[in-house]
Formats: sequence, C-alpha cells, structure tokens
Amino acid sequence: MAKQFNQQGNPDAWIVSTKDRGRKSIKNGKVFLKNDEEFEIELFNPLNISVLADIKLNRQSISKNGLVIKPGQRIYLDCFIDDRRKFIFKTYEVENTTESLNAISDNGVLEVFFYRENIIKFNNWTNWINIIPYINPYSPYTYPNTIPHQPFYYTNTYTTDNITYNNYKGNITNDVSCNCIETGRVEMGNMSNQKFTEVNMDFESFYISSTIIHILPESRKPSEFKNIKISIELPMEEWSNDDIKNIKKYIQDNIINEYIKTKK
Repeated sequence: MAKQFNQQGNPDAWIVSTKDRGRKSIKNGKVFLKNDEEFEIELFNPLNISVLADIKLNRQSISKNGLVIKPGQRIYLDCFIDDRRKFIFKTYEVENTTESLNAISDNGVLEVFFYRENIIKFNNWTNWINIIPYINPYSPYTYPNTIPHQPFYYTNTYTTDNITYNNYKGNITNDVSCNCIETGRVEMGNMSNQKFTEVNMDFESFYISSTIIHILPESRKPSEFKNIKISIELPMEEWSNDDIKNIKKYIQDNIINEYIKTKK
C-alpha cells in the first residue's frame, strides 16, 4: 500500500471512553483497557476536502465499507459497520512463548488509513464513468444548533473475506505456575443505535495519513520508574516474591531498559 504525504494537517483517530468521550491516554502507541470495556473511535478531518477512513481492528477491516468524513467533521464510531455491534475489548491468557506471542501479534491493533476524495476535474472526468455505491453512518454527534450531523459511509472496492466475530462465554482457569501473558482482542458487544445511508463518491488510491494504536490489557501497563527503583536497586537477597514478579513484568514490557536509559 503506497503512501502519499501532504503539507496540511492530517486526519487522525483516537480511542475514547463511551461515558464521556474522553480520549484514552496513548503511551508509545499503546492504549490500555480493562476486560469487557467498551470504547468508541473518534475520527477528525481537518482538511477542506472529504476523506475516506479505512478502519481495521485486530488488523482486519471492520466492514467491506469505508467511513467518509466531511471537511471539519468529527465522528464517534462505536460499532462494527456491517453487524452494528459495539466495540468491546475482551482479554484472555496465553503461554509466554514465541509461538503464542506470534499468534497474538495482531490482537488489539487499531489501524486507520485516510484517503483523500478524488474531485472531478476536466482532465480526469473520464475516470468517473463507473460510479461506485457508498454507505453512510448516522453518528450521534450534533452541531451546537442541534442539527443532526451525519457522517457518510463509502462502499469501497476493497475485497475482504467475510469475518465473523463470535463472543465467547466462560473463563479458562490457568495453572498458577503457568508462565502466561494476558492479551486481548476487540470483539462484538451489544447492538448499536448507529445507522447508515449511502452516498456516491470516489477516493484516491494512495492514503495521505494513518493512525496505528495497539490496545493492550491494563495488566500490561508499564509500571512507574519509582517502583522499578524500589525493586531493582535493592540487594537481591532482600527481594520479596512481589519484587521478583514485578521484575519479570518489567523485563517483559521492556521497562528496565527504559529505566537504565534514565540513569545514564
């Protein structure tokens, strides 16, 4: 997929709370959520031209369609487009082995690629012979005058497999001695009230900007450097069981290397 750069402010995306739409803190491209936590994706277009947002979760497109964002428009998307099911983060544990880590590498990865609208001009009007149908979601976002603000959807030319997300029930209890790591995927939750309509538009083949965020369980959230100091700078014979557990986590999250850099 080729990328084309522009000199204007770029469209962007964030993960926000469903309660107050406050943006989740991003640390080194990572956001940390609780198990069974719902969220929304905030998208903003600062350009004076419409853009198409191709959205992927767990590195899979959330729909055969792309979200059209008008100039200056801010959208809060809370669901998978085709299924109208809300985004929910589900966690589980796997063995901390190379095979398992490779298998979960796509878990919780949000990718958004933005494409500029292809405006009709005299020298390219022949490209518009074949018009493609588009789709358009209803977002609860409103202008200050309370007039409904409806973001648009675009049925694009991407070909993707039909993917079914199945909510799982029940918990698997792992042995306490298992060297495990917690991971999480974005799955389908409750039904959403967002609706969609169709528009006719066309977009360029090269994306102008992208946003990539990795959603991880809160248990993977890096600890503060001050806690590392307490554990690491003590003599080993004074380490408690909790210290040993924390140090293993620091190594796993690469926090020790970051701490060492601050001491140089």
